[in-house]
Amino acid sequence: MTRNGKLLLVRRAIDPWRGCWDIPGGFCDADEHPEQTVVREVREEVGLVVTTTRILGIWMDTYGPPVGDAPPETTLNCYYHAVTLDDRAPTVDLVESTEAAWFAPDALPDALAFPDHARQVLDVWRAAVTSANA
Repeated sequence: MTRNGKLLLVRRAIDPWRGCWDIPGGFCDADEHPEQTVVREVREEVGLVVTTTRILGIWMDTYGPPVGDAPPETTLNCYYHAVTLDDRAPTVDLVESTEAAWFAPDALPDALAFPDHARQVLDVWRAAVTSANA
């Protein structure tokens, strides 16, 4: 989610990747379109109302470590560019996150949750925001 050219990230309070910065989001509910999931999850995680403007891309990854002999859970991650519809400060759901912060494209944190794909997502976001401001 973007406001004034900055991206909102949350610091995870839960595993996997506890303590790392993450893009607000989550799993789709049954019969829920991924764009609806973005709006719901951002409202639940940081208390802000957003609208999506375009899809950034789709990445595959795994969620959590393998359990026993089972392979890790595979996820298909849809990322959208979203903008806030208000100027309120984010209020984090302390069950899932410990804090939220806005980051400029050239000041994104290194400690990212889901690093197998998150860095690629942030690179695409940075390129989109940079070209829009050029």
